[in-house]
Amino acid sequence: MLKFFRQNITTKSDEELVQAYQASGDLEVLGTLYERYVELVYGVCLKYFKDSTKAEDAVMNIFEFLVEKVKTQDIRQFRPWLHVVAKNHCLMQLRKKNLTVPYDDLPPSAQAEIVHSAGAVHPMEVFEENGEEQALKECLEKLPPQQKHCVEQFYFQNKSYKAIADLTGEELGLVRSNIQNGRRNLRICVEKKVGVR
Repeated sequence: MLKFFRQNITTKSDEELVQAYQASGDLEVLGTLYERYVELVYGVCLKYFKDSTKAEDAVMNIFEFLVEKVKTQDIRQFRPWLHVVAKNHCLMQLRKKNLTVPYDDLPPSAQAEIVHSAGAVHPMEVFEENGEEQALKECLEKLPPQQKHCVEQFYFQNKSYKAIADLTGEELGLVRSNIQNGRRNLRICVEKKVGVR
């Protein structure tokens, strides 16, 4: 399944391959590196899109994204970095197409996504352990009503800041503030519950 890249897998570490690609721009090197995690990326995409064809398309699109992105990033651990890239790609596509995904249909990793910025790796990895979903639900219920509503609309219903402002009658800046503060409060609450240090 998903045999897009047929380069021989070398004995070099991920970090060595990243450095080699950054130095040479050789797509074969990047393909060799990506081959190691194609199944991981496909699994992430399938959880979000729930469609094998869309997931496979996303796998290819993510590789195309990496062609330039890897050249400019300071990547110390490729696997968790790629995991975040894949999830962010899926979330972006869902929001761009204005697809509504019910909260209970989201995979746990997607539910945990709302408490992190795009670059956070350590907490995201921790929240993929058992118990994160329940912790997130409990913390969501503890948010002030305005923050809770804005967070649910933005992350679970894929609505834009403007759409939420139109829906609630609030100023755009207040909507943005509610989302940012709600996300921060969720992060603090969930980290306490799951024991993130």
